[in-house]
Amino acid sequence: MKKIFLDRRVWRNSRDNWVSFESDPKLRVTKKNIYSRCVPCITHLYQQLKDGKEEIELKEAFHCWKVVAILKDKEECLEVLREYEETFLGDHYVKGKFGSSQPTKSTKVLMFHIEDEDERDRILKELRACVQKVNPNAHVFYQRACTNLYYDLLGDWREWQEVTPVKNRDIRPILLERIKKLLYWEKGS
Repeated sequence: MKKIFLDRRVWRNSRDNWVSFESDPKLRVTKKNIYSRCVPCITHLYQQLKDGKEEIELKEAFHCWKVVAILKDKEECLEVLREYEETFLGDHYVKGKFGSSQPTKSTKVLMFHIEDEDERDRILKELRACVQKVNPNAHVFYQRACTNLYYDLLGDWREWQEVTPVKNRDIRPILLERIKKLLYWEKGS
Protein backbone atom coordinates (compact mmCIF):
# COMPACT_ATOMS: atom_id res chain seq x y z
CA MET A 1 0.00 0.00 0.00
CA LYS A 2 1.23 3.49 -0.86
CA LYS A 3 1.70 6.23 1.69
CA ILE A 4 1.27 9.98 1.71
CA PHE A 5 4.50 11.79 2.55
CA LEU A 6 4.65 15.30 3.97
CA ASP A 7 7.21 17.97 3.27
CA ARG A 8 9.47 18.09 6.34
CA ARG A 9 8.36 21.71 6.93
CA VAL A 10 5.21 20.33 8.56
CA TRP A 11 7.20 19.96 11.77
CA ARG A 12 8.25 23.61 11.90
CA ASN A 13 6.57 26.85 10.95
CA SER A 14 6.70 27.12 7.18
CA ARG A 15 7.69 30.51 5.74
CA ASP A 16 4.65 30.62 3.52
CA ASN A 17 2.33 28.58 5.78
CA TRP A 18 1.85 25.77 3.25
CA VAL A 19 2.97 22.16 3.58
CA SER A 20 3.16 19.95 0.49
CA PHE A 21 2.24 16.26 0.43
CA GLU A 22 2.71 13.57 -2.18
CA SER A 23 2.86 9.81 -2.73
CA ASP A 24 6.63 10.19 -3.29
CA PRO A 25 8.77 10.78 -0.16
CA LYS A 26 10.94 13.24 -2.12
CA LEU A 27 7.91 15.10 -3.55
CA ARG A 28 9.41 14.73 -7.04
CA VAL A 29 6.22 15.40 -9.03
CA THR A 30 5.44 18.52 -7.01
CA LYS A 31 8.95 19.87 -7.50
CA LYS A 32 8.98 18.94 -11.19
CA ASN A 33 5.56 20.54 -11.80
CA ILE A 34 6.69 23.83 -10.27
CA TYR A 35 9.39 24.25 -12.91
CA SER A 36 7.88 22.34 -15.84
CA ARG A 37 4.22 23.44 -15.53
CA CYS A 38 3.62 26.27 -13.07
CA VAL A 39 6.50 28.65 -13.80
CA PRO A 40 6.12 28.36 -17.61
CA CYS A 41 2.34 28.81 -17.32
CA ILE A 42 2.63 31.88 -15.08
CA THR A 43 5.40 33.27 -17.28
CA HIS A 44 3.12 32.78 -20.31
CA LEU A 45 0.34 34.71 -18.53
CA TYR A 46 2.82 37.48 -17.69
CA GLN A 47 3.92 37.78 -21.33
CA GLN A 48 0.32 37.90 -22.57
CA LEU A 49 -0.50 40.64 -20.05
CA LYS A 50 2.63 42.57 -20.97
CA ASP A 51 1.73 42.26 -24.69
CA GLY A 52 -1.74 43.69 -23.99
CA LYS A 53 -3.60 40.60 -25.25
CA GLU A 54 -7.40 40.93 -25.17
CA GLU A 55 -7.80 37.15 -24.92
CA ILE A 56 -5.74 34.96 -22.61
CA GLU A 57 -4.58 31.54 -23.76
CA LEU A 58 -4.81 29.42 -20.60
CA LYS A 59 -2.74 26.42 -21.74
CA GLU A 60 -1.90 24.33 -18.63
CA ALA A 61 -4.10 26.48 -16.39
CA PHE A 62 -7.17 25.22 -18.24
CA HIS A 63 -6.30 21.64 -17.30
CA CYS A 64 -5.21 22.16 -13.69
CA TRP A 65 -7.66 21.50 -10.91
CA LYS A 66 -7.71 21.53 -7.16
CA VAL A 67 -10.04 19.57 -4.91
CA VAL A 68 -10.34 21.49 -1.66
CA ALA A 69 -11.54 20.91 1.89
CA ILE A 70 -11.86 23.84 4.29
CA LEU A 71 -10.97 22.46 7.71
CA LYS A 72 -10.60 23.74 11.26
CA ASP A 73 -6.82 23.49 11.66
CA LYS A 74 -3.60 21.70 10.68
CA GLU A 75 -4.51 18.71 12.86
CA GLU A 76 -7.77 18.19 10.95
CA CYS A 77 -5.85 18.39 7.66
CA LEU A 78 -3.47 15.68 8.89
CA GLU A 79 -6.37 13.54 10.14
CA VAL A 80 -8.14 13.75 6.76
CA LEU A 81 -4.91 12.81 4.99
CA ARG A 82 -4.49 9.80 7.32
CA GLU A 83 -8.08 8.77 6.61
CA TYR A 84 -7.54 9.19 2.86
CA GLU A 85 -4.32 7.18 2.95
CA GLU A 86 -5.95 4.31 4.86
CA THR A 87 -9.21 4.24 2.89
CA PHE A 88 -8.55 5.32 -0.68
CA LEU A 89 -4.90 5.70 -1.58
CA GLY A 90 -4.26 2.13 -2.76
CA ASP A 91 -2.34 2.40 -6.03
CA HIS A 92 -3.38 6.00 -6.71
CA TYR A 93 -0.78 8.75 -6.81
CA VAL A 94 -1.69 12.00 -5.04
CA LYS A 95 -0.11 15.40 -4.52
CA GLY A 96 -1.20 18.64 -2.94
CA LYS A 97 -0.73 20.92 0.02
CA PHE A 98 -2.40 22.18 3.15
CA GLY A 99 -2.26 25.36 5.18
CA SER A 100 -3.24 28.95 4.54
CA SER A 101 -1.92 32.01 2.75
CA GLN A 102 -3.06 34.01 5.75
CA PRO A 103 -1.49 32.80 9.01
CA THR A 104 -4.14 34.58 11.09
CA LYS A 105 -6.99 32.76 9.32
CA SER A 106 -8.88 30.51 11.71
CA THR A 107 -9.33 27.73 9.12
CA LYS A 108 -6.88 25.70 7.02
CA VAL A 109 -7.24 24.46 3.47
CA LEU A 110 -6.40 20.93 2.30
CA MET A 111 -6.08 20.70 -1.46
CA PHE A 112 -5.23 17.97 -3.93
CA HIS A 113 -3.64 19.13 -7.22
CA ILE A 114 -5.00 17.32 -10.27
CA GLU A 115 -4.61 17.53 -14.06
CA ASP A 116 -7.40 15.19 -15.15
CA GLU A 117 -11.18 15.66 -14.82
CA ASP A 118 -11.95 11.97 -14.13
CA GLU A 119 -9.34 11.93 -11.36
CA ARG A 120 -10.75 15.23 -10.04
CA ASP A 121 -14.22 13.72 -9.76
CA ARG A 122 -12.91 10.55 -8.08
CA ILE A 123 -10.84 12.47 -5.53
CA LEU A 124 -13.74 14.84 -4.82
CA LYS A 125 -15.96 11.89 -3.92
CA GLU A 126 -13.24 10.21 -1.85
CA LEU A 127 -12.25 13.41 -0.05
CA ARG A 128 -15.87 14.12 0.84
CA ALA A 129 -16.11 10.66 2.44
CA CYS A 130 -12.92 11.24 4.48
CA VAL A 131 -13.89 14.74 5.55
CA GLN A 132 -17.32 13.47 6.62
CA LYS A 133 -15.60 11.20 9.17
CA VAL A 134 -13.36 13.97 10.54
CA ASN A 135 -15.53 17.11 10.30
CA PRO A 136 -19.01 16.67 8.80
CA ASN A 137 -19.47 20.45 8.65
CA ALA A 138 -16.42 21.11 6.48
CA HIS A 139 -16.89 22.39 2.94
CA VAL A 140 -15.43 20.25 0.10
CA PHE A 141 -15.40 21.44 -3.52
CA TYR A 142 -13.28 21.73 -6.66
CA GLN A 143 -12.20 24.59 -8.88
CA ARG A 144 -9.55 25.45 -11.42
CA ALA A 145 -6.15 25.63 -9.81
CA CYS A 146 -5.01 29.20 -10.56
CA THR A 147 -8.18 31.14 -9.82
CA ASN A 148 -6.18 33.38 -7.47
CA LEU A 149 -4.20 34.66 -10.49
CA TYR A 150 -6.87 34.62 -13.19
CA TYR A 151 -10.15 35.49 -11.41
CA ASP A 152 -9.81 39.29 -11.38
CA LEU A 153 -8.74 39.25 -15.03
CA LEU A 154 -11.11 36.65 -16.51
CA GLY A 155 -13.98 36.32 -14.06
CA ASP A 156 -15.62 33.12 -12.84
CA TRP A 157 -13.56 30.00 -13.67
CA ARG A 158 -16.72 28.12 -14.68
CA GLU A 159 -16.92 30.37 -17.75
CA TRP A 160 -13.30 30.02 -18.86
CA GLN A 161 -12.43 28.49 -22.20
CA GLU A 162 -8.98 27.49 -23.45
CA VAL A 163 -8.80 31.04 -24.84
CA THR A 164 -10.81 33.44 -22.66
CA PRO A 165 -11.51 37.14 -23.26
CA VAL A 166 -10.15 39.60 -20.69
CA LYS A 167 -13.02 40.98 -18.60
CA ASN A 168 -11.09 43.48 -16.48
CA ARG A 169 -8.31 45.31 -18.35
CA ASP A 170 -7.64 47.61 -15.37
CA ILE A 171 -6.19 44.74 -13.32
CA ARG A 172 -3.22 44.25 -15.70
CA PRO A 173 -0.66 46.45 -13.88
CA ILE A 174 -1.53 44.97 -10.48
CA LEU A 175 -1.42 41.43 -11.85
CA LEU A 176 1.92 42.05 -13.60
CA GLU A 177 3.41 43.22 -10.28
CA ARG A 178 1.90 40.27 -8.40
CA ILE A 179 3.41 37.82 -10.93
CA LYS A 180 6.83 39.50 -10.66
CA LYS A 181 6.75 39.02 -6.89
CA LEU A 182 5.43 35.49 -7.21
CA LEU A 183 8.28 34.54 -9.52
CA TYR A 184 10.83 36.51 -7.44
CA TRP A 185 11.63 38.76 -10.39
CA GLU A 186 11.78 41.84 -8.15
CA LYS A 187 14.67 42.76 -5.89
CA GLY A 188 13.90 42.35 -2.25
CA SER A 189 11.47 39.47 -2.74
